[in-house]
Amino acid sequence: MSALKLRITSWGEVALDKKGLRALMRGAANDVKSKTARLIAKEAGGGRIYYGGGGSAYRGAYRPGRYTASAPGAPPVKVTGSLRNSLKSYVYQDGDGFAVRERQFYALFLEAGAQGGGNPGSRGQRARGQRHRARRTYTARVLAPRPHLDRVMEQEHARIDARVKQAFAQGLTWRQTR
Repeated sequence: MSALKLRITSWGEVALDKKGLRALMRGAANDVKSKTARLIAKEAGGGRIYYGGGGSAYRGAYRPGRYTASAPGAPPVKVTGSLRNSLKSYVYQDGDGFAVRERQFYALFLEAGAQGGGNPGSRGQRARGQRHRARRTYTARVLAPRPHLDRVMEQEHARIDARVKQAFAQGLTWRQTR
């Protein structure tokens, strides 16, 4: 956070109005949430083309046809809108911070990347009776990171910093005591 310097020359009490700080954090959280949602919605892709649609038919979010996935390092592409709709913002109860989270289970996989899967059993071994079948080769799957929430937080850092300084300047009160 920001550096805050206070010079106290006499006995007194410094009070901070938490109501203003909480309102500032709520506004900052909503800004980050809306900018992340716009970033997800505007991406057009540039990665691999998938045939057969996207989303989950079981959950009712299936979209038929083909779509172009996002390229590694680019924000994720909106296929069904479930990732964008899962964005939630929270303000801490004491008012000194906020969190913006994506509630879809795969959000962290997209943000940080993932690897694994792709091998349904032990490598290089054949079960009995499979002598004459072709040997399949399996490779580990790698999902390169597609940062979007961290990218928006980095862009908004300076604005949030300035707003916090303003909230402290307006919310700090000094009362002299004996």
